[in-house]
Amino acid sequence: IQFEALFIRDFSTKIWPFPLHSHNHYEIMYIIKGRGVHMLNGIKSDYFSNSIFFLLPQDEHDFQIDEETHFMVIKFLPGILKGGVNNCSTDFWSNVLNGLARKFQLNEVKYIQETQLEKLRVMIEVMVLEWRQYGQKTGEVHIHLLRSVLLLLNSSFDNSQEKDIIQLEDTLIDRIQNYIHSYICYPEKLTVKELSIFFRMSESGIRITFKNKMGMSLREYIYSLKLQLIKERIRNSSSNFSEIAQDFGFTDSSHFCRFFLSRTGITPMKYRKT
Repeated sequence: IQFEALFIRDFSTKIWPFPLHSHNHYEIMYIIKGRGVHMLNGIKSDYFSNSIFFLLPQDEHDFQIDEETHFMVIKFLPGILKGGVNNCSTDFWSNVLNGLARKFQLNEVKYIQETQLEKLRVMIEVMVLEWRQYGQKTGEVHIHLLRSVLLLLNSSFDNSQEKDIIQLEDTLIDRIQNYIHSYICYPEKLTVKELSIFFRMSESGIRITFKNKMGMSLREYIYSLKLQLIKERIRNSSSNFSEIAQDFGFTDSSHFCRFFLSRTGITPMKYRKT
């Protein structure tokens, strides 16, 4: 489970260090060099240097590495593309993500020209370079570059290939996560009662469905996401704690400080100083 809105990883390896897994985020993987087999949702395909993959939250994948491989990986939650709001399934960025999902599902990646791949590689390398120079943290530059990477990737396909495209729909868990991310600053919208009404499920049904899929309760997911966003706000802004408390739906700064202390063991002030 990833709570960071945007996360970057850059590494080389001779052995894939992760087990077969799925996740709750989108993922762009660019392979700078190397050779092997990528297993995606039970389907094997060879990969080589300058290969790119676009993964959905529900995808399960694994790698069999035959030759040492250099991976550049961008993991992101969809809300970051709209500044934290992604509650409309027909908005621009949702259409971009769904379009890319369809094209990669149909293996249209083979139609991307080498010149376009080179542009994508350079842009992703800039993201990684900024990430390293920024102390392995992400900022506004990364968000704008991510949008540019997605737009360039989307425009790299020959639209004439979109003949028998399968219309993909967000899964229930995707929709619940998007809803939570959209209203993370509005606690009254995130009660189990409100969620059950919005998704037309019983309160016990939505609790059990979420717990079974995500491995944690709705309450724990909401609190963990809120804490991660608050940490980013404290690290990357000069906002005082009263402003942060108000923006994240706390009754006052005391309520906010108690929440932060109970989840981290330190006060917001000490966290900012650290």
